[in-house]
Amino acid sequence: MKKHLLIAGLICVATIPPAMAVTKCVKLSSSTTCPDYSGATGQSNWSATCGGISIQGVAFCGSQNGGSAGATTDAVTTSSTSNDNKYCWCKMVSPAVSRWVFYSANSSGGRCADLCAYNCASIAQFNASFRSALFSNLSD
Repeated sequence: MKKHLLIAGLICVATIPPAMAVTKCVKLSSSTTCPDYSGATGQSNWSATCGGISIQGVAFCGSQNGGSAGATTDAVTTSSTSNDNKYCWCKMVSPAVSRWVFYSANSSGGRCADLCAYNCASIAQFNASFRSALFSNLSD
């Protein structure tokens, strides 16, 4: 009986396929153009079509100054003083996830919250260094 269980176990192990990593191929680079974009004022979501690929993103206003467009970070800090959260950060969430990419400073936290998503979408169209940062070091 033990012999039959051992043989059955070996057959199961041999027939169950091993888990393999899945690679997602997305052809996006700084030279990829983004002719179409959408980002409404007063919202947090934005989108663009880059190289024929539809990308989706989110915008966030924090207290961390990135310095210049295209600077990246893994996390954006915020302040309990809402007016200090005037720095617009953008992140692609589909078809892959990017790091947070800095857009610019606004005059106030409220202005940032109103314009950040629109600005993230439009800078993807017009700024190659921003696109390069957005399309580098992608994850699932």
